[in-house]
Amino acid sequence: MSKEENKAKKLAKKEAKQEKKAAKAEVAAAKAKAKAEKKHQKAYNDFVKDTEKKNQKLKAKAAQEGKEFVPIAIPTVDAYQSKNEIKSEKAMEKAYAKYVAKVEKKNAKTEKKCAKKGKPYVPAAILTEEEFRNSAASENKAGKIILTIILILLIWFLIYFMVMFISYQYVPSHEETTASEAGDPAVYETYSNPHEITTTPDYSIADAKRFLKQVLKDNWSDLGYSSDPSNSAISYNNKMATVNGADCYMFTCEGKTYAVAVKLSAAYYAHNGEYTPLTFNETDVLFDK
Repeated sequence: MSKEENKAKKLAKKEAKQEKKAAKAEVAAAKAKAKAEKKHQKAYNDFVKDTEKKNQKLKAKAAQEGKEFVPIAIPTVDAYQSKNEIKSEKAMEKAYAKYVAKVEKKNAKTEKKCAKKGKPYVPAAILTEEEFRNSAASENKAGKIILTIILILLIWFLIYFMVMFISYQYVPSHEETTASEAGDPAVYETYSNPHEITTTPDYSIADAKRFLKQVLKDNWSDLGYSSDPSNSAISYNNKMATVNGADCYMFTCEGKTYAVAVKLSAAYYAHNGEYTPLTFNETDVLFDK
C-alpha cells in the first residue's frame, strides 16, 4: 500500500468515526428535544392555569370597583418561556460560545501543524447549538447518576458505623472483681512479680554482725586493739545511720563503734564524727566451707 493510499484510508476512517459520532449525537438530540418539549408544555400549562386564576380575581375586583378589566396576556406555547428556561438559555448561550471558540482554536492549531508536516487537514466538527445542548444534557445526566451512587454509598457507610457504635460492648482483657451486692469491698488478687529478683537484698543484723566479725579479725591491729576482738561481744546499737548514701546497722565492740551497710557493701569505723572504710581478707569467717 502506497503512502497516499494509507493517508486516504486513515482519513476515511476518521470521517467515518465523526459521522458515527454525529449520528449518535443526533439520536441523543432527538431524545433531549422530546424531553424538553414535554417539560416546556407542563410549565406552560401551569402558567396558563395560574394566569387564568389571576385574571378571574382581577375581573371580579374591577367589577366591584367599577373599573375596566384588563386581563393578563397569555402568550402562545411557542412564545412562552419560564424563568428557569430563560436562565438556562442564557447559561447555554454562554457555554456554547465558549465551546465554539475552543474548537476553532484547536482546529487552527491542528491546521497549522498539518500544513507544516504536509498531512491532510480534517477539522474537528463543531456541533450545532442544539446538538451542544443535547450533549451537555447527556453529560449532566451522567454526572447526576455518579453523584447519586456516591451519596448512596456514603449513607450506607454512615448507617453501618452507627449500628456498629450502638451495638459495641466493652469486654475487659482481664477478670475484674467488683463489690458484692451486700456492700462488701472488692477483693483483688495480690500482685506477684513473675521475674527473678537480681538486685542485692537487705541482709539481717546477724549477717551484718558476721560481716563485721571478719573485718575486725583482719584489721584489729590497725584499729588499735592489742589482740583480735572478733570473738568478743559485738552489740547492735538498735539504730541505723546513712553513710555515703547507704543505710547502715550500727554496732559496738570493746568501746569502738562500727557501721555495716545493710547490703553488706561496706563497713566503717566511726570515730570523731567520721567514718573510715574498712576492708577484709578472704579468710575463714565469711568464706569457710
